[in-house]
Amino acid sequence: MSGFASFFLSTVVVCLFVLGTSAQTTLFNNPTADTLPKGSWGLEGDFIAKPSPYRDGGYQTYGYRIAYGVHNRTEVGSNFYYTYDGDRSAAQAEFSIKQNVYRNEKLGVSVSGGAVVFVPLRSNNSDKTAVMIYGVASKSIEPLNGMTVTGGAYHIFGGVEDFGDKTGAIVGINQPIVKRVSFVADWFSGKNRIGYASAGFNFAVTNRQYLTTGYSFGNSGRGNNAFAAYYGITF
Repeated sequence: MSGFASFFLSTVVVCLFVLGTSAQTTLFNNPTADTLPKGSWGLEGDFIAKPSPYRDGGYQTYGYRIAYGVHNRTEVGSNFYYTYDGDRSAAQAEFSIKQNVYRNEKLGVSVSGGAVVFVPLRSNNSDKTAVMIYGVASKSIEPLNGMTVTGGAYHIFGGVEDFGDKTGAIVGINQPIVKRVSFVADWFSGKNRIGYASAGFNFAVTNRQYLTTGYSFGNSGRGNNAFAAYYGITF
């Protein structure tokens, strides 16, 4: 696999599931066990960058996500991302679905499963379509200011031969700090192109708009890190 293909995949997958905690369907990058209400839309603009000169591996990724609540327990979405490293560019489309299978608001427990299909829009870099399936469960803890913890697992089908670990854990936390501000952190385990630990803050700009900013660090690879900012609206 070429160095650029590796760079591209690691960059794009940082953007997985980015819808924002105001919509309650992700933490920082990882999925929660919640789904958008029936008939609700989520629109988001994403910016990710490694703050280094291009000659030292710097890049920028621009993208958007659209999600829709088909039912109160079913959500579908599509993403598009464009990456530029000063010399070359690449693009990728993603299609996702998430199904809530159990919800108990009294206990603060929710369980969901989903899938994401990654479709490279160029084939000259040896990229191949990959599919990720996952399951997650979350628990809200009211005595801790409504903190929510999430845990689960994922598995990858397809993709390039040297993808790395194809099975791993999903871990996350959403800790409200003050009104409209929460600390969010999550982790995809595994030495692969989705293995990242991320942390940042979610700001509820209005009841329907949010801004999430933070940083992601790769589980493997020297200098494999990036700053991210996501701005979205739900309606």
